[in-house]
Amino acid sequence: MTKKTVALLTVGGVWTALCALPLAAQSVGTDAIVLEPILVEAGDEKTEVLGPDAGLVASGSLSGSKTATDVLRLPQSVSVATREQMDQQGAKSVGAALRYSPGIRAEAYGADTRYDWFFIRGFSANAQGLYLDGLQLRSQAFANYKVENFGLERQEVLMGPSSALYGAGSPGGLVNLVSKRAQKDQFTRFGVGISDPEGLELRLDANRQLNEAGTVFGRIVMLGRMSKTQVNHVEDDRVYVAPSLTWAPQEGTELTLLAQYQSDETGTVTSFLPYEATVNAASFGRVPRDFFTGDTNFDSYERRQMMVGYSFSHAFDDGLKFSQDARFSKVEVDYRTLYGAGLASSYFPSMPDQLLVRQLMATGDQVSSFQFDNRLETEFSTGQVDHSLLVGLDYRYEDFLNRAVYGGDPSGNYFVIDITDPHYGLAVTAPAYTTNSTTKTRRTGIYLQDQMTVGGHTDVWAGLRYDWVSAKTTNHLTDGRTDADYSELTGRVGVSHELRDGMRIYASYATSFDPVPNFDPETAEQYEIGLKYETADGGLRLSGAVFDLARQNVVTNHPTRGREQTGETRSRGLELQAQGDLGNGWQAVAALTAMKLEVTQTSEPSELGNVPVGVPETMASLWLTREFGGRLEGLRIGGGVRYTGTSHADKGNAYAVPAYTVADLGLGYETGNMEFSLNISNLFDKTYVASCAGINACYYGAGRTITADLTMKW
Repeated sequence: MTKKTVALLTVGGVWTALCALPLAAQSVGTDAIVLEPILVEAGDEKTEVLGPDAGLVASGSLSGSKTATDVLRLPQSVSVATREQMDQQGAKSVGAALRYSPGIRAEAYGADTRYDWFFIRGFSANAQGLYLDGLQLRSQAFANYKVENFGLERQEVLMGPSSALYGAGSPGGLVNLVSKRAQKDQFTRFGVGISDPEGLELRLDANRQLNEAGTVFGRIVMLGRMSKTQVNHVEDDRVYVAPSLTWAPQEGTELTLLAQYQSDETGTVTSFLPYEATVNAASFGRVPRDFFTGDTNFDSYERRQMMVGYSFSHAFDDGLKFSQDARFSKVEVDYRTLYGAGLASSYFPSMPDQLLVRQLMATGDQVSSFQFDNRLETEFSTGQVDHSLLVGLDYRYEDFLNRAVYGGDPSGNYFVIDITDPHYGLAVTAPAYTTNSTTKTRRTGIYLQDQMTVGGHTDVWAGLRYDWVSAKTTNHLTDGRTDADYSELTGRVGVSHELRDGMRIYASYATSFDPVPNFDPETAEQYEIGLKYETADGGLRLSGAVFDLARQNVVTNHPTRGREQTGETRSRGLELQAQGDLGNGWQAVAALTAMKLEVTQTSEPSELGNVPVGVPETMASLWLTREFGGRLEGLRIGGGVRYTGTSHADKGNAYAVPAYTVADLGLGYETGNMEFSLNISNLFDKTYVASCAGINACYYGAGRTITADLTMKW
């Protein structure tokens, strides 16, 4: 029995077992108990921050303030992809769910089963800008977290520097994923999906009230998948299990236990391909999109990730509220492949163009971390000013094992393969690791935030944070050791003013930092102004933001002095977004991003004034859905278009990667307790280069993908 078969039988077996259970204890009865979702009241407002959203517009967010706050009031740009939006668009990954968000370049390196690559406001953020339930999932080298999208309630993108609340991170912002967790409802949803490229998926989402008193709730989310990819000889198989348990003994007190396990078996879809045989045609044409650069005997990417933690909150009688989130996480990756290093003719002019040079890579990376975040909230007034004060202390310990080896064929032929007539089955053996080290990092931060409301129409935000970072690296090959210690003060100030009901204008200033090995931390600062509008019923939200963001202390290469910390890159831009109901059954999700990216300081003369590699300055998207009534009740038809502007493959900006536009389609029909959906991404199967990280590192975007899902609910 194969691992793939076991994966599907596991999900199906647990589903069958759950269905055989009573809906709850005998005394609960057969009718579903439906209670109000978890709401936090602030004056006349009710803000949903953890449970499911009703529609395309999320009323509240924890990401922007670590408190239950209406998105409209935040003095910073926030974009939320709700569960309904993800389901309408058939988003099967974190990256796919971000395709229609402003300011963020999702799937930055094209089709990839290993990573969710994304840039925010022009800066890479996937390694240090990915969060789950407010706690960081920091990736290192090839030990990266990839979260199953089916296990999420929503995705929140916080634009711009956010160190005042979260500590070290990307200057562009962060993506906070909100997990599905136990609810007060009772439901079971079981789904079967098929896809092209060939794939089969089983899904289960079941929630139960577990005691007669109605204070304990349990939920389990599971998925099993067997799938092929657009690249020959590469599959994408997954097993995912995520249970949660909530205990709410009294009003204002709640403890939720969260855990998940995920096992991925895949390979190299995103390989390093030459610019002159992808963007431009070589003498033999272009590298086919399904071309496999690895070898059938030496290409595997196996990831095991697990997390266990809890979320606790208690509201005291005097208005003081204490919250604590904690999690232990671990990810292990065993990766081996042969990747492209350029056409052989670029190394040896006498060789035919169709020969591709490959190099070997093998890694065995691991990241283990424990972290917690403690918060105290209180509300009080001083004269005409109402305060919502937040004080926090967070800590993160991380153990990173980095093992890797890179190189060519020991026989000296560089693993050359003929692109037009590939042959596989080499006897490839990975040599001993040439990198073998452990880095232990401790991060401690204390922070203070005061949200002041003046006269009921103006909010003034002020926040400060101080971080201490300690990193100790041991080289297991040389027994050498290096220690590094950092400390940094960051902050955020902002003003939000209500112009009229549902309309607010805001302005803010924020800073961030991120440690750099062997150098001082990188820093960033941003100025932002924006306007937000929401209809009275909360069904439609419009927002716009203008920002000026500078990333400083960037490490550059001087022609004679080598690496030094003298660089600066600036991102200035405009972001527009619309989400929600247009009336008469129409819904829309629209986004526009227009940036001016520029290297403003550098030790490399050829880079000064240029656009950074691989980042488009213009992106736009529009998704429209029509829900029908009458005789067509339950039918939904939707479609979208995504435009990504020109980017560059080199620091000198001599090699341009053309802009591209792709279309998507989504159909759905719901009747009774069954729902059918059909989604097609890249409807016309356009072949395009998503981006290049260098002239020998270009990546094809995802081709046409068709998914059909049947979900049963009870």
